[in-house]
Amino acid sequence: MARAIETALLNPVDGKTRAQQVARLKEWKKHFLAMGAEKVVVKESGPGNINGAWIFEIHHKNAGAYGSVIDSYYKSTKSHDEIMAKWQKTPTLNFTGYSLFFEVDEI
Repeated sequence: MARAIETALLNPVDGKTRAQQVARLKEWKKHFLAMGAEKVVVKESGPGNINGAWIFEIHHKNAGAYGSVIDSYYKSTKSHDEIMAKWQKTPTLNFTGYSLFFEVDEI
């Protein structure tokens, strides 16, 4: 069965240090693992203080597990909205792209 991988491309907000970016990424990783993700992988592209970028991957065992995470969000949007509001008050990273991939072993 195919694994589902949410992938976001992120760029730092002007003036944010690499340490601030890493701290926010750690918060996001903790949040998505608590929501039920199998694992979260963070990759850095270029140095964070010189036009760096991040690839943020949220891995799910399969499409059903991904769906369960989405369902849990809709069952309690308040907690998710509260944490998003907190992050929006202190923007650190900009989403520049997002995609959902299915990693298939059978092919």
